[in-house]
Amino acid sequence: MMIRSVIGLPNPVRIASSIRLLSSSAKCLKGKTDSSTSSASSSTDEKVDQHLKFLSQFYTPDLLQSIQITESLLTPQQLLAIQKRGHEGKAKSPPKDLHNDYSLNDPKWSESIVYPNQASNKSPYFKIPLNQAPDRTDLVLRFKDAGAGDDKKNNRQNRINERQETVKGLSNLTGLEPAYINRLYVRPIVMKRVSCQTSKGKIPNFYALTIVGDKKGMIGLGEGKSRHGMRTALGKAHWNAVKNLTPISRYEDRTIIGDIDYKFHAVKLFLKSAPSGFGLRVNPNIFEVCQAAGIKDLAGKVYKSRNPMNVVKGFVEALTTQRSLEDLASGRGKKLVDLRKVYYSA
Repeated sequence: MMIRSVIGLPNPVRIASSIRLLSSSAKCLKGKTDSSTSSASSSTDEKVDQHLKFLSQFYTPDLLQSIQITESLLTPQQLLAIQKRGHEGKAKSPPKDLHNDYSLNDPKWSESIVYPNQASNKSPYFKIPLNQAPDRTDLVLRFKDAGAGDDKKNNRQNRINERQETVKGLSNLTGLEPAYINRLYVRPIVMKRVSCQTSKGKIPNFYALTIVGDKKGMIGLGEGKSRHGMRTALGKAHWNAVKNLTPISRYEDRTIIGDIDYKFHAVKLFLKSAPSGFGLRVNPNIFEVCQAAGIKDLAGKVYKSRNPMNVVKGFVEALTTQRSLEDLASGRGKKLVDLRKVYYSA
């Protein structure tokens, strides 16, 4: 008990120590230190015992011990720092305020999701991988490592190196200059996935048809097949197209010589030479071949079957089997200058 004089009373009155002090002076606090410390520790022990007794009704001794260890890890300073953060910080600590609505900030939704093999500096939501062969059934999601920031540059450099090796091999095979092979116009005409029916079942395969040309009268057609994806098939088609480069005859370097009436399997081609400035009024697949060959003026029509493979193959075959002006002149017994007047001229 502590005796203090209350203002307005003639004599000192005994006041219980449980009443809060109205003064924060050093003397009052010093006098209260010994008695308050013992009473506070005893009251704290009683609260801890009551709390453990209450929890023992719902938890086993092992779980109760883990709860004690968990609560002992949170110091008053940490609790004060959490409370200073406000509503955002309270939900990530053990509940201290029984009247607070912790559902407003549930850690299950506020914290980011961490996936396996995820880099520390990446977003929690992984990107969908871009695959060159989406039809493959053995695709697996792959996550990049933390130090994979230069993967795009490395992939680009690898593609450049692969192209240089391909060009070098074609140069050694055909005798063409590597710079000439790099300048060639390359255009895939047909790309499709097919299935090979075997005794083991249906085996997926990829097919590509590519046209190559220098836009100056040289043209090549190549096919490629692969079971390892469309990219491999395109590489094979490009290789075969460069191997099959063949010169074609053009009139004034812009159109065909005369008219062509050609049949290739079920495809019937009717092509006519056109004057300067006429343009390319032909089938879309024939248009791509004309772009590679350097033909600027042409009129044509495709009858019966319009299968892109047969249309392109028939048109390329018609161009390569076309007779030149020199052959026509020698066959007719005329001069080349006289024969030019029969066809369109600029």
